Amino acid sequence: MWFYFIGFLPVFLDFYITLPHSGSLNALPDFLGYALLILAAFLSEHENEHFRRQRAVCFVALPLSLAEFILEVTAVKLPDAVTLSVSILMTALALYIAYEFSEGAKALERTRYQKLTAEKLASAWLILGMSSLLRILAFFFTPIALTCEFLHLFAVIWFAAATFGFVRRAKG
Repeated sequence: MWFYFIGFLPVFLDFYITLPHSGSLNALPDFLGYALLILAAFLSEHENEHFRRQRAVCFVALPLSLAEFILEVTAVKLPDAVTLSVSILMTALALYIAYEFSEGAKALERTRYQKLTAEKLASAWLILGMSSLLRILAFFFTPIALTCEFLHLFAVIWFAAATFGFVRRAKG
């Protein structure tokens, strides 16, 4: 289950490094996170159907995020409409994967008859979803972009802490 905690970090955290000649590059590429999430879902798919659905969506998100990373490395500039569409799609996939994890945590809590803090995870997912929506809206209204980035960072930290707490309790 620790692969969930480690896998969600690159998926939701964006840490860009500015390159001298080709723009910027994400130092924590999403495809690494999706690969870890596939492994995590594979290891826990016997628990319930949410983890199986999560793995299937990760198999869709992995090649898309790899292609996105390759485009960043090769410094291919896409039109703004394409960039926005890809960003919305990748955000939706990441949020759905996190949603299935949160629902899988709730189901695991019910089947084990054990309190695993799944409700904190579900609340953190809701805040993460709202902050991700705000980040997309910031694309159209740039004066709020910095505020949206800080809110999203707060939401990612909250989701990571909730994931850490759930994984720690589920392990034992």
